[in-house]
Amino acid sequence: MAMRILVVGQSPRVFGPGNFQWPDDTVRALRRLGHRVRRFRYRESWAASPALSAGLQRLPLGGRLLKRYQQAHACARDKALTLTSRQWRADLVLFLNGDAFSGDMLAEVRRWTPGRLVSWWADNPCASSSFMRAVSLFDHVFVFDRSYLAPLIAAGGRSVHFLPCACDETIYRPLRLSQAAARRFRCEVAFVAWYYPERAAVVKALARSGIDVGVWGGQWRSDDAQRALEGARVARGAAVSDRTAARIYSAATIGLNIHATHSVSAGVNTRTFELLASGAFQLIDRIAGIEELLTPGREVVCYASPEEACVLAKRYLADPDGRAAIASRGRERALAEHTYVCRMRTLLNAARAS
Repeated sequence: MAMRILVVGQSPRVFGPGNFQWPDDTVRALRRLGHRVRRFRYRESWAASPALSAGLQRLPLGGRLLKRYQQAHACARDKALTLTSRQWRADLVLFLNGDAFSGDMLAEVRRWTPGRLVSWWADNPCASSSFMRAVSLFDHVFVFDRSYLAPLIAAGGRSVHFLPCACDETIYRPLRLSQAAARRFRCEVAFVAWYYPERAAVVKALARSGIDVGVWGGQWRSDDAQRALEGARVARGAAVSDRTAARIYSAATIGLNIHATHSVSAGVNTRTFELLASGAFQLIDRIAGIEELLTPGREVVCYASPEEACVLAKRYLADPDGRAAIASRGRERALAEHTYVCRMRTLLNAARAS
């Protein structure tokens, strides 16, 4: 039976970084399942920029002006969501994360929602004190990392579930590139993600071993990154769109995956499934919980250190048949079990069952 669903998700601030495709991917999946979906977009405040807010704080009365702006921004956003909730009267309201809203605001949404209130997290919900205080207002909370289940239950979560990240297979798929695009994006190992020091260690080791590494993402040309890379010239571009990332994965021989610190405990990231759906051979850091979702050695190849990443990369660069077999099995698994349509089907079944 078709449901009326309201999806609440953030859009990036003007001139802000980031690739906020998650809400769009979720909405498309729900519509493909036959539901009537409305998306409430709220834009991230420009005050979220550390550089801008720090600069404003140094000005006379800057801190006061910043606080007033943030309050006005939140007030306008909350009024718009209240109006949308009253008009849509959803069978289900899905907050993607949900840390932007106070408990009072969530209670107001509940007031106008005849159906369920749920949240799906692809970040750390425990890092948001406001969300943890309001967690009992949600009928269901879904998280991409099992390590968050116990803290959420302890905080009063009524029904907390593990729901991993996903891919949109209509965007991430094997692509036939033009000669110009193939030349632009071709490399032996491609990595598409933001700079973090722990990521630089793996990238540096691969580059120093003589492998042609291409990196696209924010902050890889920053002073901190250059010091961490110690002269390794790997940065090929800034943050890219999903469609460009799919082209990069189709051009590269190996797709590299390095998790950020906040998800190394048991949270397999979105990139894992996007690489697989693209038909890429994936070299991924071994993290807890990956065996629940994929079969290492059969659908992906895992490394435990920068040194092992170099050994495995060289091994599979010299084994095209082995790469192709693993990539094919990985793509088959991703399409069968790890798309947004799969995730939304699981989420809705859980919400309906209660």
